[in-house]
Amino acid sequence: MLLFEPAPGIQVHASSLLVRPSGDHVVAWFAGAHEGSPDSTVHVLTSDDATIRPIAPDDDLPHWNPVLADGPDGRTWLFFKRGHRIDEWTTWVCTSGDGGHSWSAPTELVPGDRSGGRGPVRQAPLLLGGLWLAPGSVEVWEPPRWDSFLDVSSDGGLTWEQVPLPLDHSAVRGAGCIQPSLVVLPDARLVVLTRSSGGSVHRSVTRDPYSWPTLQPSTLPNNNSGIAAAALADGRIVVCHNDASDDWGARSRLVLSESRDAGESWRQVAVVVDGAVGGPAAPTGTGAPSAAAATGVVTTGEGEYSYPSMQVVRSDLWITHTVERRSIALHRVALASITN
Repeated sequence: MLLFEPAPGIQVHASSLLVRPSGDHVVAWFAGAHEGSPDSTVHVLTSDDATIRPIAPDDDLPHWNPVLADGPDGRTWLFFKRGHRIDEWTTWVCTSGDGGHSWSAPTELVPGDRSGGRGPVRQAPLLLGGLWLAPGSVEVWEPPRWDSFLDVSSDGGLTWEQVPLPLDHSAVRGAGCIQPSLVVLPDARLVVLTRSSGGSVHRSVTRDPYSWPTLQPSTLPNNNSGIAAAALADGRIVVCHNDASDDWGARSRLVLSESRDAGESWRQVAVVVDGAVGGPAAPTGTGAPSAAAATGVVTTGEGEYSYPSMQVVRSDLWITHTVERRSIALHRVALASITN
């Protein structure tokens, strides 16, 4: 279902989903004339009152990639990026003590950091013992070089230590790997899965969050678009992703794939939405961007069903995603339907 009706002349993208045990949920996204436009701001929807609230500092800077999370302090945290260019991003954070109805004034996550963004970039940080683990990345565009990292906080998000996710750039076609997703398996292994320019999701596995092997290509296709990953209680990893493999390729078909061996091998288990050319959802577009730069992608959004956010809630997968840059959709997929 669509969470809100499209507004003429407004593009929306990059949702983040946070579901409460009660089923009440909070969703955030950015919206503006186009990706990277000065009027792009983060909006938050709370399901219990169906109200959309802008998180809008008066700065004329584009806002990007909101990430919602339950904080170690019991508050709801909202991270987001600010900057005219992706390689100039800074990360800002605000918190809510009432489930997303009101928010503190945004503050810089790592004051003075100008590396291109700290903290989480797409997925909520995960709590592991006394550590808060935030998968992040930076994008250098001239010349293109993308790298991923894990930001680790041992003091509840007050300070962060950046841990690299190594990548052999000579082995990857294009810019590299960004927007990592992190899962913790029942046997305590940590698995990182990244978006890449090389046609496939890249992967690294460790037991030590401060030390990671070099990212390696997996068999899971990637079209240089965002993914979402979740670990299930039985040890499976489920990923929601577009199933194309061209760099900046089609974003029209969104599927679920599972791995039973920590991400070494994959099989597709469900189609979330099929907006492929000729299909009923989007007969005239593939959702692929027409251009991409440090100021964002250029796209009409036609046929685009992309950038999922996903959470396991009891016996269901809850998923939000972009709908043709016009709205955000919410799906619930029963885990029983993808188990055989």
